[in-house]
Amino acid sequence: MITGYGEPGYVSRGYDGVGKIGSRGRRRRSRKGMFILMAVLLLLLYLLHRPLLAAVGNVLVTEDAPQQSDVIVVLMGGVPDRIVQGVELYQEGLADNMVMVRSHDLNNYELAETLALNIPGMVDINRDIAMQLGVPQERIIVLPERADSTRDEALAVQDYLQENDLDSLLLVTSRYHSTRAKKTFEQVLGSNYRVSSMPSPYDPFDPDSWWTERRQLRDVFLEYQKLLNLYLFKR
Repeated sequence: MITGYGEPGYVSRGYDGVGKIGSRGRRRRSRKGMFILMAVLLLLLYLLHRPLLAAVGNVLVTEDAPQQSDVIVVLMGGVPDRIVQGVELYQEGLADNMVMVRSHDLNNYELAETLALNIPGMVDINRDIAMQLGVPQERIIVLPERADSTRDEALAVQDYLQENDLDSLLLVTSRYHSTRAKKTFEQVLGSNYRVSSMPSPYDPFDPDSWWTERRQLRDVFLEYQKLLNLYLFKR
């Protein structure tokens, strides 16, 4: 039975907090609260995005203090940034020799050999740059193995160090690659060897603004993928 205004049992639908008007009021307050919360979160994200993104970039960079070592190992890639850094370390007298490992620069070595093509690889280009900058050819050691990865380079260098009774190296690579490179070499070589990371200052990677440039953005995402692979699968 429907009761009318003033009759016993009558309840106002607009002011009891349960009716339509009360429900709409609560929904408006809820939406307003959500809007304020989202606005605060967006403001915080705007204010903090630069330091957060910079922290993401700086995780990839590891640089140690330079110290006297047995060899300078220049990893393939980053021409001419890496080799120029290696040459400067050599000229500072921090090591007597520079070591590099050949990489698989061509897609089809069999075709190149069949046609008797003399195609310079990255290691040949780096060696030529080092010689142009004054490093004697006999101080540039190119290991014969062909590497497909940083781990392959570390394994080749490990054999060289063991054969020559050496136990310390300056590791030269690009800045965005330096953390993973050092961890890879330490993982392969073990605690009996000292690995000092000396990333090239000529590398264009900027850990404090990497997200503003497409190539650096790609490098960061790929490097984190490879770091995850290193931690999970040790390779």
